[in-house]
Amino acid sequence: MALVTSVRDYINRMLQDISGMKVLILDSETVSNVSIVYSQSELLQKEVFLVEMIDSISASNESMSHLKAVYFVRPTSENVQKLRHQLANPRFGEYHLFFSNLLKDTQIHILADSDEQEVVQQVQEFYADFVAGDPYHFTLNMAANHLYMLPAVVDPSGLQRYSDRVVDGIAAVFLALKRRPVIRYQRTSDTAKRIAQETAKLMYQQESGLFDFRRTESSPLLLVIDRRDDPVTPLLNQWTYQAMVHELIGLQDNKVDLRAIGSLQKISKLRWFYHQNRMHSSNRT
Repeated sequence: MALVTSVRDYINRMLQDISGMKVLILDSETVSNVSIVYSQSELLQKEVFLVEMIDSISASNESMSHLKAVYFVRPTSENVQKLRHQLANPRFGEYHLFFSNLLKDTQIHILADSDEQEVVQQVQEFYADFVAGDPYHFTLNMAANHLYMLPAVVDPSGLQRYSDRVVDGIAAVFLALKRRPVIRYQRTSDTAKRIAQETAKLMYQQESGLFDFRRTESSPLLLVIDRRDDPVTPLLNQWTYQAMVHELIGLQDNKVDLRAIGSLQKISKLRWFYHQNRMHSSNRT
């Protein structure tokens, strides 16, 4: 499952069919989705001369009619409202709107009613609503998500937002891969049951036509399990450098921030440890 390739293909399709100078406008989540698979130099090759956040665009009134705006944002109510205000007083010559997941009909009507000057050229759904760390793994970068795995959740609305985000991310992954999975879940976990049932409802009822891909000999399996019933994994040592660095220091969008490590002496020790391990691995092979 080439997740990185799927996201890159979406970005290529967004940018290569729009000629001329462009500004790429992202939100706080899609900026990670794009930056982890696409470099700044590659964006320049696609004639993207400016990358902005949707919040900063809302705060500025500077006219840039010579640029074509390419939006890639999540279809949240907040983003749709920001777009509505920006379309009411357009700063760019053209607007190309791409959303990372499913748009609601009401959101489409809001955007259509806001485009009084007819600057919107297209509205599309490109299902890259996840951060593809490598070809086989993805994350949704959900902070403190472990809180919703506790037996007694004191924030029901927060639990629903968490479940909705997980379902959206899972749906985007399988739409990007053009597969509809068989869904199984851990019966003893209420959280796993909720996520599995809402995902099944989306794929097999609400958007069954969208997920009606050509059948293969073996359908993929989506297994939703509860990490509370996995006591062994936290006790194991990681086997790869990437996983080890993530466990000991932390990876964010495949980047390591050493500013919290402390003095340069500690960083030097870390580098020494890394090189010593590389030499040790080379000797073993």
